[in-house]
Amino acid sequence: MRSMIRQAWAVAYFAVVLIPLGLALGSDRPAGANAAYEVSLASGLVALSLLVVTWVLPKRVRALSNGLGIDVVMRVHRLVGITTLGFVLTHVVAVMMIRPGNLALLDVRVAPGRARAAFVATLAMLLLVVLALLRRWIGPRYEAWRGVHVVLGTTVLVGSSLHVLLLKHLVLTPLFSKWFAFLAAVVLFVTLRRWVWRPMRALLHPYLVSEVRRESPTVSTVVLEAWGHRGLSRFQPGQFAYVRFGATPFGFEEHPFTIASPPRRRGELEFTVKDLGDYSSSAGDLAVGDRVWVDGPHGAFTPVEHADRGLVMVAAGVGITPMMSVLRHLASVADEREHWLFVAAPSEQELLFREELAAMTRRIRLRVVEVVTRPQEGWHGPTGRIDVDLLDRHLPENHHDFDYYLCGPPQMARDVTDALSELGVDSRQVHDETFDAV
Repeated sequence: MRSMIRQAWAVAYFAVVLIPLGLALGSDRPAGANAAYEVSLASGLVALSLLVVTWVLPKRVRALSNGLGIDVVMRVHRLVGITTLGFVLTHVVAVMMIRPGNLALLDVRVAPGRARAAFVATLAMLLLVVLALLRRWIGPRYEAWRGVHVVLGTTVLVGSSLHVLLLKHLVLTPLFSKWFAFLAAVVLFVTLRRWVWRPMRALLHPYLVSEVRRESPTVSTVVLEAWGHRGLSRFQPGQFAYVRFGATPFGFEEHPFTIASPPRRRGELEFTVKDLGDYSSSAGDLAVGDRVWVDGPHGAFTPVEHADRGLVMVAAGVGITPMMSVLRHLASVADEREHWLFVAAPSEQELLFREELAAMTRRIRLRVVEVVTRPQEGWHGPTGRIDVDLLDRHLPENHHDFDYYLCGPPQMARDVTDALSELGVDSRQVHDETFDAV
């Protein structure tokens, strides 16, 4: 089913690229139009269409995030953003080559309004892409990054729209005007849905903190109960939600947290959160009765496609939370398949849910392998990283018959994926999820 969804979205993406190319090829040419004009028109139309795609992707469209997975959505978002910049720069160079006098358009002091709008949009896009590429090394706070990202993205979109409107001749052409109207309608719809409708819906469906418990010195579990509504009772184990603490669901300060609890009729939710020194650190400061806003469920990190296969789950640190949601659900339905859980942490004290997992091994066919990277005296389990040797030692001979779910730091997911490849596991059986600025 998911492969069909991905194919459908791939067709939609190519349509967004090919339609403006078709419009460019089928449009009337002004007198004296040369090859540079053709390139500028085509690249500009494609860039505008891809810009809309880039704008839509992170707007929490469930048909995307639940069908493709949030990791895929955000990777495509970055790729399309860089591709859009490529078409924008091609458009700028082509415009300069149409006639020598067009070089004066680069002087914003004397350039017409359409050129100034394009200059601002291009500069904002360059800055946006550069910051995105350098983000891993800059290491900004999650909320600060989101705020800058939204402001720059909005600047790009508004500047590009003004550029098209001030050109006038394109919006007056019937074919182009219809396409522009379609793109504008899409942008308006997803923007209002993301920044108005979804917060309003959360405002009408608040949650209250019913319990806060410490799992470790740096990890807390927050238990929420629906207040005046049914809550999320039909999500899939492994999905996540955006959670906001505070007086209002409007604003930038929220974070994606995996739902650690299984689906429950009364809509109660649990989130296990690690204190990373940013917005997540405030989870441990919540008190019973505090109001919390939840936007979800989202994500496709859900083991539902092959119910006949057992699961091998690999987690590091707080990446165990989606696995706990899955395992708690499997235990509640007395699942009879064989399952494995590999969980890594820096020390034995930072291994989470040990007592609960030990109890689960007596209820379902679950094997748990705990690994620590900095063992202390008295630790007799595996040490180091979850690599090909460790997996080969512990996995059963029929390890090709399992589905694999990985959650943790990106490097861990890459290393385990490579290890599974060495063991001959089909890549289609390997699923991973990491969070980013979404």
